[in-house]
Amino acid sequence: MRKILVIGAASAIAQETIKLFAKDGDSMYLTDLKYSRLVAISEDFQTRYNVNVFIKEFDVLDFDEHSNLIADAADKLGQIDIILIAHGTLPDQHKMQDNYLDAITEFNINGLSVISLSTVASQYFESRGKGTLAVISSVAGDRGRQSNYLYGSAKGAVSLFLQGLRNRLSTSEIKVITIKPGMVDTP
Repeated sequence: MRKILVIGAASAIAQETIKLFAKDGDSMYLTDLKYSRLVAISEDFQTRYNVNVFIKEFDVLDFDEHSNLIADAADKLGQIDIILIAHGTLPDQHKMQDNYLDAITEFNINGLSVISLSTVASQYFESRGKGTLAVISSVAGDRGRQSNYLYGSAKGAVSLFLQGLRNRLSTSEIKVITIKPGMVDTP
């Protein structure tokens, strides 16, 4: 039985992944921005799969809480074997290009918060000597497109950061996995 932290647990991709973890009997600590969504998800999985699920409302833009989140999850679960970072937004490019403050917020959500959480996660796994960090990025980060270059630039930064992190940790028992789905039929 694995112990798994999922950040952005209410996303459609995360929920389908959580379902697979639950079928395997894994214990989970789920976070998302809206507590009500977490309650519904945890009750469903606890009832359907009889697994331990802890939940916490969490704002990824609260950078000062990133270390505390991982410490709390490790405390509640006993340890963390896998951290899945699955949060993000797909902003309206036209609105973002006309408002730099919104653009910065979106880049922080899709890019910098992921880099910060990945850094804290890697530190946790280094202290244990093993673990798996899986992060959802995007093929949108492979090249700039006029239709979503703000989103793509954040995902590109995440993918390059993870590539470097994976290379740094390549001689350890820590896996860094970049998940780059193409077009998906999700909200």
